[in-house]
Amino acid sequence: MLTPADHIHHATDQYGTAVLDTRRGTWLMLDGDASRIWQAITVRGGTAGLADEIAVPTGQDPRTIGGRIAAFVDELVDADVLIDTDRRRRRWHR
Repeated sequence: MLTPADHIHHATDQYGTAVLDTRRGTWLMLDGDASRIWQAITVRGGTAGLADEIAVPTGQDPRTIGGRIAAFVDELVDADVLIDTDRRRRRWHR
């Protein structure tokens, strides 16, 4: 399951989604499909079925769209904007 990190605040309107990273003090502005991906994550907990929802009405290849969605989500996980509870990293302490 995907979820925003604790230090992330977000708001969506008709123009897109604004994501505030309070740890870094930076904004991420999402428009179009990026906002749609964010909404799927925050409402449904993941992006299952989203590639078809985006690709089919526009005649695009769902596999191509799925790859782009996965790459975008991976970037957000790597940047600590999103937490993937299915693949949490273990941190070892001495």
